[in-house]
Amino acid sequence: MATITGYTPLYHNNETTDSQVSDENDCQRPLKQNKLLRICAYSLLGVVSAVLLLSLGTLAGQRPSSTKEELHCGNSSTEARARGCVFDLLTNNWMPAYCADPYTDAEYREWVLDPKRHLGSWAYFHDEQGKNQVKSEEHLSDMVGQHIYTTTENHLAHCAFLARRMHRLVTGDIAAVAHNTFKHTIHCTSSLLKSFDGWDHEQVIGSTFDVGIVSCVK
Repeated sequence: MATITGYTPLYHNNETTDSQVSDENDCQRPLKQNKLLRICAYSLLGVVSAVLLLSLGTLAGQRPSSTKEELHCGNSSTEARARGCVFDLLTNNWMPAYCADPYTDAEYREWVLDPKRHLGSWAYFHDEQGKNQVKSEEHLSDMVGQHIYTTTENHLAHCAFLARRMHRLVTGDIAAVAHNTFKHTIHCTSSLLKSFDGWDHEQVIGSTFDVGIVSCVK
């Protein structure tokens, strides 16, 4: 029978020579290497998949929730204190600490306590004539729902420092604000614009407000 070239001859004897073993090992080596590469590839793919799943899970956990939480301070100064709320002199309201800004509140407090104010330091009164002064900030904070009188300059300063607070909100220095509706913004800006036309310095007690309690959304 003619020998067909291009094929390795088959060995029919049962004895295995060294050259045969070497040839078989050479043939099997690529198969073993390919199998090892496949195992490594599958293992690496599994690790990468696990990392991706964990990363997606972490990102999902960090994603802002669509459900917003409204923070409340109760209905009295006693409840507000018990809930960890703070009294904000700038807005004359109890509010959740999350929505407060101690920085602008401190700035306004410094302004109010300055003895150079028209009626001196701490110009808050129970009456329009300015004869019965509110004793202290703590006393003021306990007067929830009551009507208080103050000076026009304190009112305008309230509007100015509140504008600073809104700037801090825009720049991300604070997370949220309370008691600053668009209606209140119109009121404050209108008061500031009106002051440019001149206001009666003799009528120093020209503003009133109610001490209140406000909520905010986190």
